[in-house]
Amino acid sequence: MALMPRRVAGPLLQLLCAALLLSQLRLLPQDQGLLLEWAGRPVDVLGQLQGRWQRLRRDCSTVQAVPPGSPRWQQAQAVLSAYSPPASDPATLVQLLGEVDGDWLLAEVRWLPPAGAIDPAIVPLRRVAGVWQVQAAGVWSGDTGPWAAPVFIRRQLALRLPALPGPLLQCLDPRLPVFAGR
Repeated sequence: MALMPRRVAGPLLQLLCAALLLSQLRLLPQDQGLLLEWAGRPVDVLGQLQGRWQRLRRDCSTVQAVPPGSPRWQQAQAVLSAYSPPASDPATLVQLLGEVDGDWLLAEVRWLPPAGAIDPAIVPLRRVAGVWQVQAAGVWSGDTGPWAAPVFIRRQLALRLPALPGPLLQCLDPRLPVFAGR
C-alpha cells in the first residue's frame, strides 16, 4: 500500500477537518431571528455579537446606578412591594438604574419566600405627577430560551414600552443568572 505524498495529505486533512466542523453547524430560522445550531445546541451568535457591540458603543453618561438605601431605591422598593400584594410583598431589588434627574427607572427584582415561586423580573418604573408607577406593559419576566438574554430583554422592552429612554435601556446589564446570559 502506497502512502499519500505530504503535499496532498496536508490539504486533504484540512479539508476533512473543515467538513467535520461544518457538519456540526446548521442555521435555524426562528420567529425572533436566526440561531446557529452547533452539535445539536442552538446558539445566538448574532445576539452575542450585538451585545458586545452595544457595550462598546453605548453612552451611559445620563444613567446612574441608584445606590441601595437611597431615597429613590426605597421608593422603588415600596412601589414594587405594593404593586400586587401579597405575592409582590417580599420584592428584593437586585439593581436599580435611573436617568440622572429623570423620570424613569429600571429595576431588576427577585422575590424571596413565600413568593419565591414568582420569576425574577425587569420592571420599568416611571414618575408620573411625582409618584413612581410600575409600567406593567414593559415588565419582562421569564426565560429567554436560547437567545442572548441581555440583548433579547432590551429588544423586548423597547418593543413593549417605546417611551423608555434608549440610554437607560442600553445600559441595562442584568445580574441575575436567568437574565445575565448563557
